[in-house]
Amino acid sequence: MRLFPCRFPGLRPFLLSVIVVFTFASKILHLFQHRRNVRSPSFLLYLPTFFLTDFLVSIFAWLALSKLPGSWGIAGLAIVAFVGAVDIGAVSSQFGFFYVTGAEVRWNAASTLASDKAGFNLLLSGLMPVFAFGTLLFTLSWILAPLITFILDSWLNAVGNAFAGLSFRSRQYLPLTNEPKEPRRRKYLALSITLIALFIILGIDIYRPQVPYDHISGTVPFTLAAAFQNQNATCLSDQQPFPLSDLVAPNLWEPENGRYKGWKPGSQSSAADLATVMAPSWAPESWPAGFGRWARKGQNSTQEDALLAMSDAVCPGGNSRYNIYNPTLDPMRITNLDLDVLAPVQEALKDHAVPIKHVFLIEMESARKDIFPLKAGSHLYQQIIDAHESASEEDLYELNSRLAAMTPVAEQITGESGNFNLKSDELRNNLTADSWKDPSAPGMGGINVIGALTGSSLSFKSLVGSHCGVGPIPVDFMFETEAEVYQPCIMHILKLFNQLKNEGQKEATDMRSQRWKSVFLQSVTGEFDNQVQLSLQIGFEESIFKENISTASAKHWHKGMKEINYFGYEEPEIYPYLKDTIEDAKANGERLFLTHFTSTTHHPWGLPAGVEVEDYWPRNGFASEHQPMNKYLNSVRYVDEWLGNVLELIEETGIANETLIVFVGDHGQAFEEDHHVTGTFENGHISNFRVPIVFRHPQLPRLDVHANATSISILPTILDLLITTNSLNDIDRDVASDIIQEYEGQSLLRPYKNSHNGRQAWNMGIINTGGTMLSVASAAAPYRLVLPLTRDFTFVFSDLSKDPYEIDLVEDWDFYSLVHTVKRKHGHDAAHWLKDAEKVARWWVNERKRLWNYHEG
Repeated sequence: MRLFPCRFPGLRPFLLSVIVVFTFASKILHLFQHRRNVRSPSFLLYLPTFFLTDFLVSIFAWLALSKLPGSWGIAGLAIVAFVGAVDIGAVSSQFGFFYVTGAEVRWNAASTLASDKAGFNLLLSGLMPVFAFGTLLFTLSWILAPLITFILDSWLNAVGNAFAGLSFRSRQYLPLTNEPKEPRRRKYLALSITLIALFIILGIDIYRPQVPYDHISGTVPFTLAAAFQNQNATCLSDQQPFPLSDLVAPNLWEPENGRYKGWKPGSQSSAADLATVMAPSWAPESWPAGFGRWARKGQNSTQEDALLAMSDAVCPGGNSRYNIYNPTLDPMRITNLDLDVLAPVQEALKDHAVPIKHVFLIEMESARKDIFPLKAGSHLYQQIIDAHESASEEDLYELNSRLAAMTPVAEQITGESGNFNLKSDELRNNLTADSWKDPSAPGMGGINVIGALTGSSLSFKSLVGSHCGVGPIPVDFMFETEAEVYQPCIMHILKLFNQLKNEGQKEATDMRSQRWKSVFLQSVTGEFDNQVQLSLQIGFEESIFKENISTASAKHWHKGMKEINYFGYEEPEIYPYLKDTIEDAKANGERLFLTHFTSTTHHPWGLPAGVEVEDYWPRNGFASEHQPMNKYLNSVRYVDEWLGNVLELIEETGIANETLIVFVGDHGQAFEEDHHVTGTFENGHISNFRVPIVFRHPQLPRLDVHANATSISILPTILDLLITTNSLNDIDRDVASDIIQEYEGQSLLRPYKNSHNGRQAWNMGIINTGGTMLSVASAAAPYRLVLPLTRDFTFVFSDLSKDPYEIDLVEDWDFYSLVHTVKRKHGHDAAHWLKDAEKVARWWVNERKRLWNYHEG
């Protein structure tokens, strides 16, 4: 009966030790990660309950390895070996991920990344710490195997022998001393202590609250299995009642006025919208993609049938219908299109024409506002200076000079001076001699938005917001690639302009009658998170990714092309394709909408060979504690130079004075200098959300617009600029003037409304990966809430007027407890805002799922 185990006398104790060491190590790490957000008295009271499942897993492993006879014993050993292998991989990953980011692993997110080629490479980038921790725990398991086996054998055999007269004879496979026969009293003492402890722990376990302690008590491999369970299907067919009902009362409704369709939330069932939407007078014979809600039976029955089929696919059984967005029924919508264009822009338009033939949107990876540009005296700047506390005055001046040379192009794009106190302008000019110089006239250059936030800290959700003017869906990863965008994206609108020209527009030589072409370019992969499909989904006619330029048949392929990170090539590899796109548009008489996504500022912040690396932070020995931030700042300097190259190209090709260039960060990037959790993954810190937004045009006045807006305002602002600058022909202007009234975001070309009739301009930001946390802010108040969408995270409140860098956060697992603390520390108004924010945010989450025709399950 014992032949198999006896052939491997060290296998049983080693496997048992692996289970115990890895299981308890995982739990200890988990408790350490929650040390900041669980009160000490509660933590100590419930501490024994956290390890209950871990003890049960250990006991199961002991029984499977020790007490099963014959073939059952072999099966038990195989099961324990399998669980041990899973534990080794899972727990090593937990430790490695915590070492790199300070956050918890989310197994469903990790599995999604692992199934993606580029995502898998991203995971492999953290393989070394995973391997190191795995080796450490593996070695510890080997060393502790005799002791762990001896303790469990002694304890569980004593309990088993005393309980109901069972005879649990121990199998010894280690060279331990012979067991003396235990006195009868000792046997029952072990049983009594075990039972008493068990009943006490079970009692406390029953008494303790579910949140957050069920999450804290999670034990591998159960947490791993639970992450892959599907939730029940949910389909939302109608808009839920707005929680702040007094703000949408009929006495506040607004009538139609010209192109404005009015505002009457709750006046009709949103499920009936599709049947009541009227086609506009300029409607084409057939609608292009993106205009689903105007597709009507009798006019375009094929598309409507497809939309209804999509509805059945989304919600099987036809329990829901195809939902649409209706601005008239949106209780959160605030429009500022009734206000005049900003006065300086009006004055500029009186003095000279501001032609916008082309629109470029530069989406900048991980672009924090505080480094676009870096400014002397800023919080980040002061952190760097303070880190050099022992530096001489001469060394500090030299450091200041290098910092001044980091973002000279960003200074010129935004019009914001870095304010570096250098001894002479000549020195500064020498430091930035090779950078792009803005040829715009003094006081000209465009609109710089101060106070903007991203709509998502997941790159491609952010891209959907900036290109389509929609709120991304708060679910993990890119469901957006599987559904129709509920608003037409800017590329869809430009395609509609082309279609209307084909149907009735006579050819003309001026730019207003030329066709648009939309192109997307980046030097890195398009395979990550299904970006190729996303580009098609949101309307790009042509996309160029790493996969298009890496083959020998590519037009500008050359030997020596080297990937600088797990995503792809350095930025300049896309330069000749960018130049070709511009030259082809000029030759073909086309108007360009071009998006370029930068990439170097993404982790791991690799630079091409030969690029000099600066030490902005002090280096202590072989590795600096500030190394990740230092690498990031070097990549910022590199991208700043690259943006200058792009601007020079636009000037060299002769299109600068007729091109609107929109610069926007997809999200920020948190480091240890900002927060104890680094990166964007499930990290709601403000450093991940403040981003630059600039609308650059050499003929527009330099203008700072202070607006706590999100990137969903980009699309309506582009349309507003095209209309206001007379850059569209009569038909296109008529279309654009109607369509701009459909969007949720306000135009940044007009005074931004922080509130309207008591309603606040709410700003929602989805936190990477999408389905677990939500950033909630308002233009009408300085407060911010990080709202957990699952029970695995805390509520977090901050007052950005007093704590702009979120150093002193208020955090709690229970919302009502959080409200009480906020009221005590920040006052009644803050607590009232917090309660409203939570209600509105939960309504917004359900509304996004409805509008995206989403279902879970």
